[in-house]
Amino acid sequence: MGVPTFESWAQAKRRKPRPRGLCGRCTPDLPDTLRRHKGVLGFCLPVLLAAWSPASAAKDPPETGFDYDVPVADAPIESEVFGPRLTFTNPSGGVTVFYGQFNLAYQSFDDGQQTTSNLVDNGNWNSRLGFTFTQPIGENTLRARFESGLTMRNSSLVSQTETRDWGEWRRTLLRWFEVALDSDYGTFSLGQGATAANGSTGLDDSFTFVAGATDSTDGFASFRFRNDAGELTPVSVGQVNSALDALRRFRFRYDTPVFGGVMLSTSYGQNVLVPEDKNGYYDVAIRWTGDLGEFAVRSALGYQWIDNPDGAGTQRLAGSVSVLHKPTGLNFALSAGDQVDGPNYYWARAGWRINRLAVGATSLSIDYYNGSDFLSKGAKTENYGVYAVQDLNALSLNLYAGWRRFSYSDQLGNSYRDANGLLVGARWFF
Repeated sequence: MGVPTFESWAQAKRRKPRPRGLCGRCTPDLPDTLRRHKGVLGFCLPVLLAAWSPASAAKDPPETGFDYDVPVADAPIESEVFGPRLTFTNPSGGVTVFYGQFNLAYQSFDDGQQTTSNLVDNGNWNSRLGFTFTQPIGENTLRARFESGLTMRNSSLVSQTETRDWGEWRRTLLRWFEVALDSDYGTFSLGQGATAANGSTGLDDSFTFVAGATDSTDGFASFRFRNDAGELTPVSVGQVNSALDALRRFRFRYDTPVFGGVMLSTSYGQNVLVPEDKNGYYDVAIRWTGDLGEFAVRSALGYQWIDNPDGAGTQRLAGSVSVLHKPTGLNFALSAGDQVDGPNYYWARAGWRINRLAVGATSLSIDYYNGSDFLSKGAKTENYGVYAVQDLNALSLNLYAGWRRFSYSDQLGNSYRDANGLLVGARWFF
C-alpha cells in the first residue's frame, strides 16, 4: 500500500463560513498590550506572515464563502454516510442541512486516593443537534445556523462530590443561533456564535481532539486536587488549566475577505445566556492558512478585552499554529497565551494520522501543557497525555481513548497530589 497523502482540517472541511460579526468600539491601549505579549507574538507572527506578502495579495483574488479555520469542536457535523438524506433544497437554491452527534464516554479520575468513575457525555466534543440554512441572494449568500447541546451529563461538570443527572436542561446548552451575510466585502454576522478570537488557541490537525483538548478542562474541569493529607482542596482542574480562549457570545462579527491566505476579524458581544454576566467582550484576530511545500499550515492570533463594568477589565493575547506533513500524516501543534497581570501557558502536541486500515484512519498523539500563575503568583501547572482515535467510516463512528496526568503546585505552603484522568468512548455522528 502506498503512502497516503493527508489534507489539513481547513482543506478537508472547506465550506460556507460560520456567521461573523462587527466590533462595537476599539480596544484600550492595544499597542502597549502587544508589547506585554511579545513572547506569544514571537511564535505566532512569523508563521502568520511567512507566506504572505503584498505581491501574493495582489495576485490572489479575495476569497469568501467558506469556513476559514473552524476548530473541530465548532464545525457543523458532516457524515458521508448519513449526510445526503438529511440535506434538503428549495426551488430557489436554498439548502438546509440537519446534523448531530452522540458522544458518550467512560470517565475515570484518580486523585491519588480515590478513583471516581462515571458514564458521561464527553465535554471535549459534546452531544448536539443542529441545522444550517444557506440561501443565495444575487451575488451574496444569506446563512443561518442553530445548534444546541443535549441534556446529558457533561464530563466537565462531574467531580468527586457531584454527579449531575441526565436530562438536566441548562440555558448555556444553546451553542449557536445566528444569521450571516457573505459578500464581496467580507462576512457580517449577528447572533450567538464564535467571537472573533474564538478558536485561535486550539488549532490542531492531529484529529485527536475528541480524546483530549488543549487544556483538558472540558474533560475533567470540576475534579479537585487532594493535598498530601488526602483531603480535597478547593482547587479544581479547570481553575488551573486554561487555553485563555475566547468563547461563544451573542455578538456582531465581521471578517474581511481572504487575501493571500490572510483574514482579519473583529467582534463585540455579550453573554446573554448568563444574565448575571454584565461584561462586554471585544475581540480582534488575524489568521493565515496555506501550504509551505509539503506542509499544510494553519495559524491564528487573537486579542481579547473583557470589559467589566463593575471592576478591572481583562486583556489576553493568545494564538496557535498547526502544521501537517501531508505525505506522511505527521503533525505538530503549538499554542501559547498570556493574560495581563494574570496567568500564562504554552502547549505542544505531536501526532501521526495513519491511513493503513480499510475501516478508516488511525490518529495518535501526545501532548504537554505548562501553565504559570493560575490562582496565585508563582503557581505552576503541568499536564501531559497520550491519545488514540480510530475512525470507522462505514458507521460514521469514532472510537477513542485518552489518558492525562495533572500536576499543580503553588508558593502558598499548600500541597497537591498528582492526578490521572481517563476518557474512553465512542462518537456517532450524522
